[in-house]
Amino acid sequence: MISLHRQPLVVIVCGILLWTITAQINHYLAVWHLNLFTGGLMVAHAALRFRSRVIWRITLPLGLWLDAASAVPFGMHAALFLLAGVIIHRVRGRTPRVDTASGVIAAVSANAILFVVIAIAFAIRGPVQTGVLYTLLVNLVLSSALVALIAPWYIALQTRALELAGINAHMQLGLSAHD
Repeated sequence: MISLHRQPLVVIVCGILLWTITAQINHYLAVWHLNLFTGGLMVAHAALRFRSRVIWRITLPLGLWLDAASAVPFGMHAALFLLAGVIIHRVRGRTPRVDTASGVIAAVSANAILFVVIAIAFAIRGPVQTGVLYTLLVNLVLSSALVALIAPWYIALQTRALELAGINAHMQLGLSAHD
């Protein structure tokens, strides 16, 4: 039972590590006005593997963590992460959850959708400048490529971190259909 309380904490720490790495990369890419987003990767693995009660314990704090360091209205990432987690959780019965390829596809899809929704939210707030759409498209393509490239590493990181914490990550897959 204790391991059930450690699950969210372990995955949140992995998410913060991913955010830190992404923030550092973004620091170096700022010279070229580029920005990478890996939020979908933080949500996808948890939504594919865990029970619904654990998913919100993971996505809400990670979303709030991103909100604290972003120029978005506070709670925006948290709400979008929760929504993405719920949607992935609802459709996960139709996909193989253990397969790394399905995790990569879910992460890239969630990342692209979250990126577009956040971009639209910013576009609604004020006038859009001429070169912004091109920059957003480049950022979306680069973010999708990065997520596809590092998703297998991140999934393995989370699985290994859960194992080191004494939690068998593969036990999560024996869930009932209504979870």
